[in-house]
Order: sequence, then C-alpha cells, then structure tokens
Amino acid sequence: MPRQNRQRASGLVRRRLGIGIVLVTAFFCLWRVPSVQAQGGPPMITDDPGTPGNRKWEINLSMAFEHRPNETSYDSPGIDLNYGVGEHIQLTLQGGPVLLKRSGHGLIGGLGATEAAMKWRFLDEEKSGFDVSMFPRVIFNISQSSVRRGLAEEGTHFQIPFQVAKSFGRFHLDAEFGPRTGTVGRSEWLYGIVGGLELAKTTMVMAELQGTSRTNFTDGALTVNVGFRQNLTDSCIFITSLGHELRAPGGESLALIGYCGLQLLY
Repeated sequence: MPRQNRQRASGLVRRRLGIGIVLVTAFFCLWRVPSVQAQGGPPMITDDPGTPGNRKWEINLSMAFEHRPNETSYDSPGIDLNYGVGEHIQLTLQGGPVLLKRSGHGLIGGLGATEAAMKWRFLDEEKSGFDVSMFPRVIFNISQSSVRRGLAEEGTHFQIPFQVAKSFGRFHLDAEFGPRTGTVGRSEWLYGIVGGLELAKTTMVMAELQGTSRTNFTDGALTVNVGFRQNLTDSCIFITSLGHELRAPGGESLALIGYCGLQLLY
C-alpha cells in the first residue's frame, strides 16, 4: 500500500497526482509567495517537528502510488488534515480511498487505513538549538472489507516516534525514530533522516533514507526518496517525491513509490 508500506502504517507508503484536485484547489490559492520552511513531512515519509500554528490548518491533497512487479496501488486522493492547537500542538487525521491493480485482474478500490495523531513540539530551536517533538498515532481500518481485499493492512497499529530538526543556514536536517506495534504482526522500529537544501526562498530539494526494522534491528524495509517543494503562493505549495526501496522484508519485491500534490496553509 502507498505510504502504509513505506512507514508500515498509514500506509505508506507516502505519494499522489490528482490533476483535477490540483487545478481546482490551486484556483483558490492567494498570490503572494512566502519562503520555504519545513523539510520533513509531505512529500517525504519522515515527519518533522513543525506545527501549523494556533488555529491554523495544513491540508495536504495528493495522489500516491506504489508499484511492484505485477501490482500497483494508488492513494487517490490522499487527504491529510492537520490543525494547530496553540503554537506547539498539531492534531492530524489522514485517510482516503485506495485503488489496486494486479496483473490479470481488474481494478478494485475501497477505503484505505485511517490515521489519527497528535504532535507535540516540546523544544524550539530558537531557545534550545533544536526543534524536538513526539508524534503518537493510531492507524485503524474503518472498512474490514478493504482488509479482506488487500487494500489495507490488517489490525490496528500504534506509533510513538520522536522528531528532531536543526537548521544550518540554507541546509535543514530532520530525523525521526520510534517504536511501532499493533494488534496483528510484529513490533518494529521506524526511523528516517531527511536533508533539505533551499535553492531559493520558495524552492527546496530534499533527500531521504527511511526504513523499518524488527526490534533487534534486522529484516526491515529501507527506502531512498528524493523530493521537491515549490511555494506557489502564501497558502499553496506544490510538493512531489519519487523513491525506491533498497530493501524489503521477507524477500518481497522492491517497490517504486511516488507522491504528488498540494499543501494548503490557512
């Protein structure tokens, strides 16, 4: 699954191309262009400590795909809603429909996994030299038929990752690490590191290594990912990424993953 597989949770594996949604949403964007900020979070898999701000929204509308030999799945569209409570708290709800195409079979679709989460940034770079947050989340299935049809991961899963970010002029570094467990399957560690470089005030390129592993740090997935952020206006950012698994657990075929969408800030 897109984004569910890459982070073994919301399905990451995170990523998405709805041209109609992009064009319609972009029409409502404002016209003044801001500077680029975060390097983690969409379109990357690894999250960062950033929050939207008090009573502000960050909405990511996107399409993602994950392609393996004889199988391609899509988040179409992916809907990621983030709301700021104060300057240090973010409430998140993420989900959407999933499409799956297997060789020799027709296209099937249904509701993918749903993610509910709360981020708390308890250290700020201005005061402490680093931004640090924790981002506990629960990933569950509203539709059990999606599990039976292979559109969502079985069971309910819990993650408690921590994020650390530091800026070095135009270069930004972000890391994430934490446990993941669930009612079905093995317990894992998830981890990731993202580096972002501001090419201009409104343009950033990013590179990432993200993975999961057993609690003894063996037999896990590892993905390399590159991304791009382009501020279109004050409230509208184009985000995209493309990646490939370097290692997959259990001898699975390696996946090609991609993400494309808009980030709206209000």
